Amino acid sequence: MCPNCILNQQGLSSGIYVAFFICGLFFLIAIGGILWAFKNGEFEDMESSKFDMLDDDDSNVFANRARQAVERARLVND
Repeated sequence: MCPNCILNQQGLSSGIYVAFFICGLFFLIAIGGILWAFKNGEFEDMESSKFDMLDDDDSNVFANRARQAVERARLVND
């Protein structure tokens, strides 16, 4: 509460309800975005972005080598 509200002993105005409504709306939008991302498979292959950033050209030579090296290391450790 604001100091003026405390000094004048006024109650909470309707502004707090508007603030809670806006926060709730942002929360629902975020939940909807997360559900949309799961539905469209955005979280399926999170590893490929770190390999794709290694390449500047379209051939993806370095990314494929790095991906294969990680897969070989993963198979050796298992």
